[in-house]
Amino acid sequence: MTTMGLPRLERAAGAGNTGDRVRDMLAEGILSGLLPPGTHLNADSLAKQIGVSHIPVREALRSLAADGWIDYRPHLGAYVRARTEDELADLFEARLELEGRTTALAAERRTADQLAELDAILTRQAAAEDPLDLARVNAEFHIAVAACSQNEWMTGFVRSLSMRARFYFSTVAPIRKEESLRDHRAIVEALRRRDSAEAERIGRAHVASTRADVARAWPGAEANQQGPEGR
Repeated sequence: MTTMGLPRLERAAGAGNTGDRVRDMLAEGILSGLLPPGTHLNADSLAKQIGVSHIPVREALRSLAADGWIDYRPHLGAYVRARTEDELADLFEARLELEGRTTALAAERRTADQLAELDAILTRQAAAEDPLDLARVNAEFHIAVAACSQNEWMTGFVRSLSMRARFYFSTVAPIRKEESLRDHRAIVEALRRRDSAEAERIGRAHVASTRADVARAWPGAEANQQGPEGR
């Protein structure tokens, strides 16, 4: 695998730390499939391709490795990490527990402006067709719901899990579009009514349904189909 296709990094004034911007670009490349599992990430080649020095690229690679997006292989360098059955099971176990509670808190604490933001996200989700766009707006929705909890720690954890879930969700995004949109609308209505019990119930059921669809769509994941309740 190669890294051909990455854009050059625009050096816009005030756009933030170069290392952070390179990291975000590479993370998006991994999530979008432009840099699929097994891709070799050579710092010098990336620096030339993106249009920066090798220092911010090496900083970005270290950050991605710390967050589990890439692996360093002895004498070989950095490679995009493979998807694994264990990670899939652990990811959705964590999402099931965390997002259920976060969605309940969101119903109790959301603001009118946050409801308007969620409605706008639903409009974008309904219009999206591309699997990568669907996966991106799906993550955006879950992060926005978490933000309604007014708990920065929980929102941060949901953001991390939602970004990781994009790694898997894009495989089922088209077949789940209508069901996901229906569930998301139901969650927003529960938040609108401040019905925390119903919001939590729908949120947990939604994550469990997504987990089952990913398992069916991804050969090898069926071994962990029992999920957290069966492990």
